Amino acid sequence: MNCLVCRKPFTVPWSPATLLKRDWACPDCEKMLTPLVAGCPRCGHPTEDGATCGDCVRWLALDLDLTVRSLYAYDEAGANWLHRYKFGGDVVLAHQLRDVLRAVREPGVVYVPIPLSEERLRTRRFNQAELLARMIGPTEQVLVKSEVSSQRELGKEERRHRTNPFAVQQLPRRGKIVLVDDVYTTGTTLHQAALTLRRAGAEQVSAVCLFRTLNKSKMRPI
Repeated sequence: MNCLVCRKPFTVPWSPATLLKRDWACPDCEKMLTPLVAGCPRCGHPTEDGATCGDCVRWLALDLDLTVRSLYAYDEAGANWLHRYKFGGDVVLAHQLRDVLRAVREPGVVYVPIPLSEERLRTRRFNQAELLARMIGPTEQVLVKSEVSSQRELGKEERRHRTNPFAVQQLPRRGKIVLVDDVYTTGTTLHQAALTLRRAGAEQVSAVCLFRTLNKSKMRPI
C-alpha cells in the first residue's frame, strides 16, 4: 500500500474496518498537519495572547467583519497535502480529514463552498471547496464566480484590491450561511464572497477554511 500523501509504501494492519476504508495515508502523514488551536479570533492566524491579526485589523478598517474558523496551518506539510488534493486530483484525501471537518458542523447552517469559474472547473474537474463543504454538512450552490486571472502570482495588496468576481444565484430560504474554502491567505476571496451575500440580503455569514497561511512562512504559490 502506498501513502496518498508522501507516496511511500507502508503496511496496513488488517481488520474488518479496512475493507471499507478509502483514505489511505501513512501514520506519519496522518499526524503531520498542524492544528490551529489559538490565535486571531477572526481568522485563526497565530498571534500573541490571541490578539486580532494585522490582516483582520485592515479588513475591519474597511468595515468588513467576517469570522473565519481556520483548522490547520498552511506550512510545508499543509502545502504537500493541499497540492496532492487540489492540483494532483487525489480527492480521496478529503476523507482523511472527515472527522475533523464534521466536528465543526453546526445545526441550522447551510455550508456554501467558494465556487470556481466555469473555465477553472473544466480544467480542474472538481471544486476542492465543494468537496470539503460536503464533508461538513448540508451544502448549497449559492454563489457563482466569473473568470478572473489567477491569484497565485499576485502579492498581498494586489489580491486585496482585485475586482469582486462573485454573484448570488439564490439565497437559502433560511439558516445561517457558512462559507467554505481551502486556504485563507489575505482573506480577499472570503470577504468578497461574504460582502456579496450580505448585499443580497444574507444576515448571518461566517466561514470555515481548511488552511491558514502563515505570514512569515515562505510557501509555494497557492
